Amino acid sequence: MNDFIEAQGPAFLAHLLRRLADELVQGAADWYPAVGVGSPPRTVSTLIALDEHGPLGVTELAGRLRQSHPLVIVWIRELSRLSLVEQVDDPADRRRTVVRLTGAGRREVKKARAALQVMAQASRELLALAGPGAWAGLWAMERGCRERPFVERLRDAAAKRAARASKAATMVSPRRRRAAARMR
Repeated sequence: MNDFIEAQGPAFLAHLLRRLADELVQGAADWYPAVGVGSPPRTVSTLIALDEHGPLGVTELAGRLRQSHPLVIVWIRELSRLSLVEQVDDPADRRRTVVRLTGAGRREVKKARAALQVMAQASRELLALAGPGAWAGLWAMERGCRERPFVERLRDAAAKRAARASKAATMVSPRRRRAAARMR
């Protein structure tokens, strides 16, 4: 049976990427407990960022991860519930809070880093199915969207399409020219 979304073509790129992301995240969620990782897969980058950069404000964390502020708040709540992070007053500015790893969070990072080595190998094998340059190609797409957001690309494509349609509507085909000449 043919895949409906594949048959729809590149307009459904986001759908395909979401499917892939969901498969990767669910696979990690199913596998993590077997290797002692208790944090949800989508939150591991938060733990790693806190481990590498120390305590960070939510806005800083969202910026480093290039994720939305509300999404990072959801992740922090989940990690707080698991006692892997805590929010504390910023020692440099008591008016703001920062997120930091707890002792359990630091232990979780060690387990997650070991798991990520295996995940990197499995991901390399999956990327190889797409051919050489797939990883670089995905990053090129991501950079392209940072340089020129997709909404701008949509607007430009729509304007070009409208211009082509307008030009086509005003052009007279050779066949119509001959027919008009015969009527004169």
